[in-house]
Amino acid sequence: MAKYSIIIPTLNEEEGIAKVICGIPEEIARESEIIIPDSSTDMTPIIAEQLGVRVIRPAKRGKGNAMHAGVEASSGKILVFLDGDGTDPPEYIPKLLKKLNNCDIVFGTRNVESNGSRTYRGIYVLYNAFVLPVFMHAGLKIRGDPLAGFRVMRRETWDKLGLKSPDFLIETEMNIHAMKLGLKIDEVPIPHLKRAGGLLKSKFFASPNQWIKIINYVLNETTMRNIKEYKGLMRKYKKFGFRLKSLKI
Repeated sequence: MAKYSIIIPTLNEEEGIAKVICGIPEEIARESEIIIPDSSTDMTPIIAEQLGVRVIRPAKRGKGNAMHAGVEASSGKILVFLDGDGTDPPEYIPKLLKKLNNCDIVFGTRNVESNGSRTYRGIYVLYNAFVLPVFMHAGLKIRGDPLAGFRVMRRETWDKLGLKSPDFLIETEMNIHAMKLGLKIDEVPIPHLKRAGGLLKSKFFASPNQWIKIINYVLNETTMRNIKEYKGLMRKYKKFGFRLKSLKI
């Protein structure tokens, strides 16, 4: 049985998947099973299989569905999630695993101070201005990207979270459930790396409605500390179409 299960959900990542797989440190790879839940129509699964990686096909598309399928197919006691687009540096896996000794979930996060691509840092500053504040108000105490796909946790933590989301909302759901359960979350800063295949393939551009869905979910599932916070956030988000159904105050 593998010690680590490295799960890399992919959807048409033929430009970056080899870089991700080959970047996994040898000492980690020796104790790992690498599973790619893939819904691609390009060469991604063929490249992965040629590199000796196990590829599975989830019954339905969606990142959440892919993560669930990967966990169900895995056997390791520790789960490592990586994005397949080359933006998550696998060489940082040991750093995340080291921090896991003292907490429940560790994110590999980019922040405004992370080094790397100037273009991607600039885009992150814009993204960060809209996404991070709502998670901070909800009580998530990290400095970097709250939607980071690079995460490690123990299998029993995954089971405890009881996640249901089939799509990109799964990281948001994980954050909220972890806070409600009182789990300890920590982070390891990672650099801003260029996305294989270019920016236009990123979820930031490909699925703009995801951001409305994510922010609505956070605001509807958590309690603002006071009415002033609520009004301040609404002034910021109202013009972008965020509509709340059942905000708890």
